[in-house]
Amino acid sequence: MAETPQLSGRVIFQYLYDVGGDIDLERIHKDKLSLVERPKKKGERILAPKYGEFGLAPLEIDLGSKKVDKYNVTVEGKIFPIGVIGVYVSVEFRKLSFDGLIKLVGLNDGKVKSEGKEVEFDEVPLAFFQDLRKTISSAIVYPYPFLGNPQIYTLVLIADSDPRLDAQDFLKKYSKQTAAVLRGEKNWRSFSEKEVEDALKPYLSYSDDDIAIVDWYSALISGAVEYTDDLVRMIEFALVQLLELKTYDRLLDLKTSKAYSTLKTMGGPSRIGLTLGSRSYGDLSRTIGELAEFRIEVTDLIEDARNISKLTGEWYLGKLYRMASERFRISDWLTLVDKKLDRLQELYTMAMHRIDVQRSTAMEFIVLILIIILVFLEIAFVLK
Repeated sequence: MAETPQLSGRVIFQYLYDVGGDIDLERIHKDKLSLVERPKKKGERILAPKYGEFGLAPLEIDLGSKKVDKYNVTVEGKIFPIGVIGVYVSVEFRKLSFDGLIKLVGLNDGKVKSEGKEVEFDEVPLAFFQDLRKTISSAIVYPYPFLGNPQIYTLVLIADSDPRLDAQDFLKKYSKQTAAVLRGEKNWRSFSEKEVEDALKPYLSYSDDDIAIVDWYSALISGAVEYTDDLVRMIEFALVQLLELKTYDRLLDLKTSKAYSTLKTMGGPSRIGLTLGSRSYGDLSRTIGELAEFRIEVTDLIEDARNISKLTGEWYLGKLYRMASERFRISDWLTLVDKKLDRLQELYTMAMHRIDVQRSTAMEFIVLILIIILVFLEIAFVLK
């Protein structure tokens, strides 16, 4: 009988929230936060691009630790200027079997005991997020509707194993167990080969000893201890982009609904009252201005997404980003947002054209009235 591997490392439950606006880091009262400083080590090779290269450099915050079920978890936060707060709940594990690791990965699937109460696991990071958002509320600028739903992702970082597992062990010898870790499936023995293949298909392996597998809701990284943080940063970058694209998509739905509502109110017969100084015209003009700014912001995000591989000095990490991007279907979200932006622009252009026509009609009517008045004045003057 084959020896059961004993795995050691940590599981990070990532919760990324859009706060409903950009965040001006300069306005944050940093004395109220336990900031984490990560000085660069001398001689350290930087593989992944820093967030600063994209204007996304976050503040990192130590949010403390707490007991969740039988686990002592540590909690960290990140505040991104793009308007995202990340809450990271980390659990260290030592000498766990695959079955034990699968159980740990499923910790956020249901209720847990925290501070003497039974709550949904999702409420643990949510409470940290709400406190953090309240603390930095004065730094939230250019607000838009807060939509609430977080982007949830799980990282399984295996630092050691006994006996030592290489990349092929995860892909071949323990393929079903590895797929079960990624999918959080306790009954891994009944996994079909098709499901296992789908879970393990997107992977990278720089050497025989390390591997990075990116699935829909989780990723597993084994070995690569020296540059694990770089790998994690690339996946995190893709997740932040995915969250923002989903947020923009929902905001575009709201703006489209507003556009249809505006067109509906203007869809009746032409009225002279809808002219210069009209409230409808003013509202629509302001909305078009907001749309122009919104388009610029979305376009910048799209360009960053398309140029990330060019800005990544390390080809291997560029491959990891592309792999994560394909798994998260970021290109599909980009296309969807592009189409909705174009559709929204068409709606407002049509509305502006309709109002401009009504303005022209009103101006012609006013000119006609003035001409009639002048004619009457001339007649009155002659008769007098």
